[in-house]
Amino acid sequence: MKPNIFSIILYAGTAVVVAALAYGSYKNATVALSVGLCVVIGLVVYAFRFLPEPKKIARQGAAAPSSRSQTRQAAVVVAVIFGLMLLVPTVVLWIGRYSPELGAFVGAIALMAIFLILWLRSRYQRSHEPDES
Repeated sequence: MKPNIFSIILYAGTAVVVAALAYGSYKNATVALSVGLCVVIGLVVYAFRFLPEPKKIARQGAAAPSSRSQTRQAAVVVAVIFGLMLLVPTVVLWIGRYSPELGAFVGAIALMAIFLILWLRSRYQRSHEPDES
């Protein structure tokens, strides 16, 4: 990638954030735990990059699904995710009464689950779209 102003800002901002997190981790154990959790999540997200592209499934004679049915499916997925996310703060606070670290971990997993569900749905759709070549 050719360096431009945006990549320079990104690299400089990343260096500042890493320095601030390192200093905070040195001063407080809870910050160190949070930083460790963020690093683990970052490594998992980075590892997703190496997954192979989904294989296209050839359809013979089957009509492409209408855009209305895809719209309904997307609306249902968003509604279910939104409904479940309304419960997350209550669950995190309840778990946080016993262990704040576990509550933070459950909250982080819940937020990552949203993106995982949407990412898996996009991979599924990409593998089932008709081949235009």
